[in-house]
Amino acid sequence: MTATVESDADRKRSSEARDAERRQSEQKRFHREALVRRIKDIAWSSVIASVVTIIVVTSLGWLTTQAVVERAREQGATQLVALRASICSVKFQQRPDASAKIAEFKALSYGARDTAIKTFVADEKLATMLGEEAPAPGAVNKCADAIGDLSR
Repeated sequence: MTATVESDADRKRSSEARDAERRQSEQKRFHREALVRRIKDIAWSSVIASVVTIIVVTSLGWLTTQAVVERAREQGATQLVALRASICSVKFQQRPDASAKIAEFKALSYGARDTAIKTFVADEKLATMLGEEAPAPGAVNKCADAIGDLSR
């Protein structure tokens, strides 16, 4: 009978050991699942925060470096055309026949005056700077506007 009692005790211990191992493996599985859930939550939070940040930044008008560079180039081109127009206007005023040309432009009607001034500026290359083949885009119109202001 002692052998039976001992074998029952051994079976009970081995079943308790198996139960303990099962509980331990279940705990490990729960910890792994919890870790995976946390990692997924962190990843999704990062993605959502990035998207929200991009939307907020662009809607508020904040700029990227590329946008700043593009705006600076546009403003520089605009200012360059304005500078060239003032140089063109000075070139025109330094001409010996400037007064006669202004009187000639004043005698024309308003629509014909603008066309005549633009043609004159293009033909005389007043908007073309030294060393250039052609004037900068918009320089002829801006120069013609400056000369037109002189003839009013």
